[in-house]
Amino acid sequence: MDTLRPMPAPGSAFIDRPATFRGGVQAQTPRMEHHAAPDAADSEPIDRLLHTYRCIRCTAMFKKEENSDDACHYHPGPSQSYIRNQNHLDRTTFLCCGTQQIGFQPILLAAPPCKVGRHISAEDKKRQIDEAKAQRAQAVAANPRPAARARR
Repeated sequence: MDTLRPMPAPGSAFIDRPATFRGGVQAQTPRMEHHAAPDAADSEPIDRLLHTYRCIRCTAMFKKEENSDDACHYHPGPSQSYIRNQNHLDRTTFLCCGTQQIGFQPILLAAPPCKVGRHISAEDKKRQIDEAKAQRAQAVAANPRPAARARR
């Protein structure tokens, strides 16, 4: 029972007592030092991620200040997939232009996009939908339907 060591203190990662091996060799356990203040370089990737959005049309990452009218290349309509095994032989037909994409993972022959426009993030799309709902509610409130005629 003399070989049991006590549990380390709550703040330490290692026990301070030296370990003794066969042959009388002793080894000290390393001390861990933690620095509380993060470096300024560590916050740069976080800032980059906070100001980067994913486009819901083409799935590319973009920054709002770099968005332009010809930045996003996409297919606007639905697609019809013939995916059986999700491999390189599967075919996807885009119904907007009729082009076919061959392969799922990996894509062997990508269909060229048929539309060009601005990138749209999910937040932008939600804001557009909310604005359209508010405008429609205002239009309905301004022009109420005539009351239904009472049945005789």
